[in-house]
Amino acid sequence: MDEKFDLYSKFQLEGVFWDAARPDDKFSGTLSCNGKRLELATRAELVTPTPAMLMGTDDASVPDVVHGFTVKGDCTIIGLQQINTPGLLDYSKGRGVRWRYFRVIGACLMGWHLANDTTEVLTTADLTYTGISEWFPGCGATITQADRATLISLPKERRVVLDVCILAKRFHLAIDIDPNFEFKIGGRSFKADSEPVITLEPAEPKSLEWFVEVLHRLENFLSLCLGSSVRAKTMRLAGKSEKAESGWLIRPRGGKVEKPSVAIWLRSDSSQLARAVASWFAMSEEFTPLESLIYGTIRHSSLFVETEFLSLAQAIESFHRLMYKSTVVEPQVFKQVKEDLSSFIAQQSWGQSAIANRCKEAINFVNEPSFQNRIESLLADIDPARLKQLIGDPVIFEQTLKQTRNYLTHPGIEKKGKVLAGSKELFLFNQKLHVLLRLLMLKAMGFSEEAIFDQMFQQSRRYS
Repeated sequence: MDEKFDLYSKFQLEGVFWDAARPDDKFSGTLSCNGKRLELATRAELVTPTPAMLMGTDDASVPDVVHGFTVKGDCTIIGLQQINTPGLLDYSKGRGVRWRYFRVIGACLMGWHLANDTTEVLTTADLTYTGISEWFPGCGATITQADRATLISLPKERRVVLDVCILAKRFHLAIDIDPNFEFKIGGRSFKADSEPVITLEPAEPKSLEWFVEVLHRLENFLSLCLGSSVRAKTMRLAGKSEKAESGWLIRPRGGKVEKPSVAIWLRSDSSQLARAVASWFAMSEEFTPLESLIYGTIRHSSLFVETEFLSLAQAIESFHRLMYKSTVVEPQVFKQVKEDLSSFIAQQSWGQSAIANRCKEAINFVNEPSFQNRIESLLADIDPARLKQLIGDPVIFEQTLKQTRNYLTHPGIEKKGKVLAGSKELFLFNQKLHVLLRLLMLKAMGFSEEAIFDQMFQQSRRYS
């Protein structure tokens, strides 16, 4: 389709819709999006009131996938949740007026009737993101001064700045710079806003679900590289026949966009960026919950400083758990220790009591490093001089983190001296945790500490 939609497009479209599983059962309605919520409302119809309607038990089943033809063309709506069935029932006159009202919790694809979000028929996707235009080079325009004119030349084709095969996920990723040239009739004005376009081409056709996952993982990757919250802006999908099978994804969701800061974003050439994005997608599936915690919960949500602190503390602990498979003693030694302790407990007079069961359960975790040991291990991997510049005294930092975490997660315990209670103190400490997490994750992806430290230091000084 010719018209372009973004993930947060605002519209109100009249159309005819039907359950994809029952194409002959059509109904008219309105598909609307206010940039935050996507909704489908059916047309009002005259009904004869029944007892089931009064009890609210007459509602028909909610379709999994709805196809439609709107004033903007074909569409596919996936993931509907019925909110209510508004209307008026007049039992005295034996008539009523009702309609159905759905919230779309999945997505909408404008321009194409897709069977569902799991069918593997999509061959390519073009993505754009907010806040990354200045991070990538421009389109390569040239300016020539003539006697009585200034000539501006723009390339016809997109400039390729990255081309890499992601072997771990078996897809090709390319980043092109679109000149995005606009010229007004009459020659009064023009503009050329260079925009990076990320193209995904899997080795084999994939599902909408797969492409959406990659869309958000790239969003997280770019947020890590820039040090600010990046959001996906548009996603155009295509099948084997691009003219007949293509459409724009609409999927509004909560979150925030942060203005990028030149001082804190990474400096890297195309080869470094290629290695980094390949490393990001090579991370094991165990890494995904940590990634979602940092960029899904923390970066894209408005949290109280206490909640943000606890999320960051959990993320740092999870990072160590995933990246460092360390134990207090060797597994074979622990196995013998566990057997001896379990045997000792069983021999006691209280060996069958509730406290005995608690002791046996606790034994299972005694070979794991403590929270304090995990933090000390992570800090030990950073150059001491650089570490002090980022977080101050490492000992005080670790004590503050541990004591504040324990105080907030165990209400009623003694408040120790390093506990942060004020909102301002917690906010500033959270910024240190953000920088520390970003440094650790970038190092895990292959960036040298020396190469990225200046950006980390600038980020740590933003609010000081």
